[in-house]
Order: sequence, then C-alpha cells, then structure tokens
Amino acid sequence: MTLKTDVAVIGSGLSAVALTLNLIDQLPPTAKVSLVGKAAAQGRGIAYATKAECHLLNVPAGRMSLFADRPNHFLSWLAEEGYPWSADDFVPRRIYGNYVRDCLDAALKRTGNRAALTLVDAEALSAEAEQDGGLCFALSDGTRLSARASALCTGAGTRRLPLPEEALSPAVRGSVVHDPWADAWWERLPADADVLFVGTGLTTVDQLLLLKRRGFRGTLHAVSRHGLLPQAHLAHRADPVETVLVPGQSEISAMLAALRAQATAAPDWRAVMDGLRHTTHEFWQTLSEAQRSRFLRHAASFWNVHRHRMAPAVAQEIDDLRRSGQLVIHRGRLEALRREDGRLAVDLRGGASVTADLVVNCTGLDRCTVSASPLLKSLAERGLVRADPHGLGIAVDDEDSVLAADDTSNARFFALGPLTAGRHWEITAVPDIRVQARAVATRIGALVAAG
Repeated sequence: MTLKTDVAVIGSGLSAVALTLNLIDQLPPTAKVSLVGKAAAQGRGIAYATKAECHLLNVPAGRMSLFADRPNHFLSWLAEEGYPWSADDFVPRRIYGNYVRDCLDAALKRTGNRAALTLVDAEALSAEAEQDGGLCFALSDGTRLSARASALCTGAGTRRLPLPEEALSPAVRGSVVHDPWADAWWERLPADADVLFVGTGLTTVDQLLLLKRRGFRGTLHAVSRHGLLPQAHLAHRADPVETVLVPGQSEISAMLAALRAQATAAPDWRAVMDGLRHTTHEFWQTLSEAQRSRFLRHAASFWNVHRHRMAPAVAQEIDDLRRSGQLVIHRGRLEALRREDGRLAVDLRGGASVTADLVVNCTGLDRCTVSASPLLKSLAERGLVRADPHGLGIAVDDEDSVLAADDTSNARFFALGPLTAGRHWEITAVPDIRVQARAVATRIGALVAAG
C-alpha cells in the first residue's frame, strides 16, 4: 500500500519535531505532514530519552525554546507545569523531553487553519525518486509513503569503539559496552568494580553521574586522545563579547591565537566563545577544505570542550570525583584489549596500561555518514545524496537542500540538524536547530503553496 503526503519528515529527535511544529504553523490547512519515526522515541531521540534526574541540559532554560520566534516558550511551559526553574537554571533533560513531546501532542490536537499532522510509527528503510521530484519511502511496517517534499532529520548514531573488530576477541567482548544508552548496563555492575570509559566528553560525564548516584565505589578511568573534559558554564551567563575575528582574513592558527588573546583579556573566556555563536557558520563557510581538515584534526577537540559545556552543578560533581582520586583521566588512545587473570588489561598508545572489569564506549555520537543507516545507504546508492568530504553528514546547499551525487540540488528534498554539520559545523544545539527548522519550514511552505 502506498500512502501520500505533502511533506515527509524523517526522524524522531529534536530536529524532526522542531521542523514539524514549524510546518504545522506555516502550511495551509489542506496540507498533510507525516512525521516518520518510532513512536517511543518521537520528541526525545537519544538526548532527552534519559530518565535520570542528574542528567541536565547543557544550555540554560532561558535559551531552550523550541521556537525561534518565541524565545520564552520553554520558560512559559515550565511555569504552567508548576516547575520552579528560571532562565539561568539547567533543567533535567527528562523534563525537556516532556516539553518537546507536549509541544508535539498539542500540534496533533490543533484544528482549524492548521495543516494536518500524522505520526507514522515506523522507520524509513529506503527511498527512490519520483518523476515529480518527490520521494517515495519504503517503511519498516511494509507500507510506502510518497511525499511531494521531504526532510531528513535522522540525527546521529553511537560511534563504535576505536578498535578493529578482529581486536575484540571472544574473551573480551562480553566485557565491552558498545552503546551506553542501549540498556541499563550499570545495574549489572558490581559496586566495587573498576571501569574504563573510552572518551572524556559529555557522554562519559552522563555515565559518571549515574554511577555516583548508585554509590559506586570502584575506580573510574576515562581515556581520550587529549584527555580533555568539557568545561563548565558560569552559574550566571556573562554577556557575550563581540569577536575580534573577521571571517576570511586569517589562517586557522592566526584566528585561534587571536581568540586565545581575546579570551585572556576578557573578564571570562565564556563570553568570548558565546560572542562567536552568531558568526560561527560564516567563519566555517570561509574556510577551504584544507583548512577545515586542519581544524578537525588539530583544534576540534579543544573547540568542543569549550563550546559544549557542563552545567555548573555537574562540573562540581566531576571535580569532586577527580579530587577524591576515584576518577582518573588518561591521555592516549586505545591500542588493545586482552583478558588477564579474569580482568581486562587495556593497552594505551605510549605504553601505558589500565586494568578494568568493564570497558564502556563513550566516544559520543557519531558524525552522520552515508553508511549510518539503511536509508542513507539507499539514498547514496541511488545517487540522491552524497557524503560531506570530511564525514560531517551529507552535502547540502545554502538553503539546506540535499545535494545529489552529481552536485545538483533537489528543491523538494532537505536535511536538518547534525546531518548538515558539513555546511554549518555548529548545528547540534537547540538554539541553532530551531533557527534552521524555521527557515526550512518557510521554504517547504512556499513549495507546497506553489503546488
């Protein structure tokens, strides 16, 4: 059976919901919007599916509205629900997931001059082009969905452990957690076991908080190439400082040196980083492919820990773990895993070794690539998408229309969120995604109105 819709939004996370809500507001009442994704994840994705109260947003509540034109929407929702948090507070991610889902449920109930919304509880497995420029998706429930316009909002998966499959012998595989969000692995862990986390970013921080809440007594090791933990937000955000950088006028090394000098002179370096928010895309656009490669190779890790920060209360808990000696940070790379005397011996590059009972892959979310899902593979095989040359999602043009293998754009086919990092670089946080969602919804609205 083939169903028809005006717009197919493919995905379950925040990008998909943000676009859908903007479409409902902008499309004519005769239009049909289909949000395609597993019902259990719709509105939450990986980020907001956690039930742990210790997992907080990494952005203050005052900047977390889903709507670019209604900056206080989340704050108003919190007040209506009776929550005590204000604009500077870091709210549990579980609560934010409830907010996103509430917004989606409210859109489903709207009538009158709003477009019709249907939630499709299935995954898109493949797609092929139709003669009118639209796409027809094959869904996991056996149906097909023909759409005049489509948007990919599939987000990212979990990175694999940075070891070849052959390096994981049968003797060690049972002691490796490949996806820390797949199940409650910590409930099976003895309270005095030693754990090695591969990665020192926000995913590891989340797992450390869970173990701390459970009274875990073992030693917690974490390793990454630079051994850098995310920096902390200020309790009260400082006003952003206008950047001294001018897009396109300097090499990467000179820009970073100027940024460091400005941060040193500023009352707080966070104000300098926040002052870059509205120009990051412009800077990224002025970089050559060679410059982007150098940035990703040498500076991206340092950028990420300063740009994507921890809530102050979370940072304090991580500092406490380090000061007590329970958390040990290592700088290096995973070289090998082997079983010794009933435990795991983990060799790190440079000759260091760590002994643990369990290894947990916390390398974070994978950059979206054309091999990240059956759907993207299908689209790539048909030449309907092409990969970003740096592995930062798929190629899109300035209006977020998807670029095909022959570098032509499809005006009826869009991508949002992390899939478009190759074009925008910074496109993972709510303040960035909501602006993109509104812009793409406006473009799709014009297409639908034109017939």
